[in-house]
Amino acid sequence: MSVTPTSTGHKLTDTEIKHLCSKTNNVGGCYKLLKSDPRTTNVDARGLVEVSVDLASNKANKTHSLLNSSVNATHDSRLKNIYKLCSSNYNDAIRDLKAIKNYLHLGTYKNIPSQVKDADEEIKQCKKVYGGATSDRSHIKKKNQEFELLISIVKVTSDNLNKN
Repeated sequence: MSVTPTSTGHKLTDTEIKHLCSKTNNVGGCYKLLKSDPRTTNVDARGLVEVSVDLASNKANKTHSLLNSSVNATHDSRLKNIYKLCSSNYNDAIRDLKAIKNYLHLGTYKNIPSQVKDADEEIKQCKKVYGGATSDRSHIKKKNQEFELLISIVKVTSDNLNKN
């Protein structure tokens, strides 16, 4: 099943949204996140990508802010360095998400996958660096997992646009 964006703005059904979510590694989490945004009650395929990008951007911005405040809150130089590196990764992921939104508005959907891949790589780098942290008082590991799910949602919703 493919969800097709049309010039008539075909409203996506719950079944179509669930089908897209089945392509992520967390169907229930994907569906819950998407349905948590009231815009998904009356959205077409392009609009679903926009909702996905907004959700991912909000999570990335919150995590980026948390990392920046954690840099200032710790006296552990090793942890401070890890926070700084992850903050830089999130900063770059935020830039990638802005580019995705721009390509979405321009209708140049073919440029979106490389930005999704870049954002995903940024978080993988943060996870790799953060894996060496002995303490996780800021719950960054959990936030990385949440962001990875959101990026996978952006991927499946935007891949759907590129099929047309």
